[in-house]
Amino acid sequence: MDLKEAKKTALDLVKRLDWELVGLGSALGRVVAEPISADRDIPGNPRSKWDGFALISMDSESAAPGKPVILEIAQGETVAGKKPEKASSGRCFRIMTGGVLPVGADVVIPYEEATPSDKGLVLTGPFRPGSGVIAPGSEARQDELLLEEGDVLTPTRLALAAATGRQVLRLTRRPRVAILATGDELRESGRSDETASTFCNNTHLFANLVRVGGGEPIELGVAPDDPVVICSRLEEAEADLVITTGGMGKGSRDFISEVWKRLGLRTHFDRLNLIPGKASALATGNGRIFLGFPGNPRAGRIVYEEIAAPVIRRFLGLRARGDFTLDARTLAPIRKKEGFYQAVEGVVEMRGWCCSFAPNQSAAEHRNKISFLRSGLAYALLAPHDTYVAKGNRIQIKVPDFAIVNWAILDSQGS
Repeated sequence: MDLKEAKKTALDLVKRLDWELVGLGSALGRVVAEPISADRDIPGNPRSKWDGFALISMDSESAAPGKPVILEIAQGETVAGKKPEKASSGRCFRIMTGGVLPVGADVVIPYEEATPSDKGLVLTGPFRPGSGVIAPGSEARQDELLLEEGDVLTPTRLALAAATGRQVLRLTRRPRVAILATGDELRESGRSDETASTFCNNTHLFANLVRVGGGEPIELGVAPDDPVVICSRLEEAEADLVITTGGMGKGSRDFISEVWKRLGLRTHFDRLNLIPGKASALATGNGRIFLGFPGNPRAGRIVYEEIAAPVIRRFLGLRARGDFTLDARTLAPIRKKEGFYQAVEGVVEMRGWCCSFAPNQSAAEHRNKISFLRSGLAYALLAPHDTYVAKGNRIQIKVPDFAIVNWAILDSQGS
């Protein structure tokens, strides 16, 4: 199936998940399930911008260098959080930053500009009403929309929600994503030192991609190439999305297709016109979506980014649409055959405001080396009709490790 058609097929199967109440301390990276508006003016009272003296502006109207006005300084000081006193003509009040102004006061003179004396505060000029004052509603007006449904909560946005006085928020439930790696040769890390075995890194890769992408990973571990065992593991998975790795070929030990039939699933596609990642499939059944990835982690990572990651974002109802891409200039030519999508991995470098991309194709000594993934964190997806990209041309690249909190950059632009 064409990659774009496959992605649309997958997304059309997804419905936004229901909501749950989450405390502020656990809400980072979560997605807002309902609009959040200010239930009152913020701040609700006039407050001081700085440490100084609060007074009534009319008391300063007649003040001049040669004819100063002296105001009595009231005892004590108004600190933030303290109930305000009532102002009266001829008096001023010491006040701290954030303190609520005494009722009737409309000016705050900073200590650096004030002239206190034994007789009181000496004024040598008039002060404009509102000077040094944070006006009610200057940060947010009552009923003003602060966060929209589908916004992802960053540290800054969480602070915004906290300013409304809310302790819990109504947020979209995180999609549960079960991950099972299959293969007789696979071993869990630390389980074996057999030279014929391969330590499984797929479960760690996809669990962490799910985690930074806003989902809740359920690691099912490693299963041998046995349809009975695989079927049992998948039946027990209580998840919205189920990802398997391996077993997607046409060999005698590739059983995912058979397992799906045993589970009564409907297969929507079993091949993609994508390299790497051709041997990928999608099925549904029992209220769950199933994705089968190749056993190669590099191929699986591409398919995850192209299909699984958008599915998770659709489950969350993320307001930002489309995929996150960087506009980069390629440092070497890229070649491919016509007729299929190809993901070309490479290294991204930021030089000032310029982004460059060094494709893996241009570095034969790195090709197919797992160590290349240390810096090869991005890839360019070339369309079926693309056969050549010249050195220096601009190209769109994707970054699979891009965390969900960074999607705020996109939804703030109305993407």
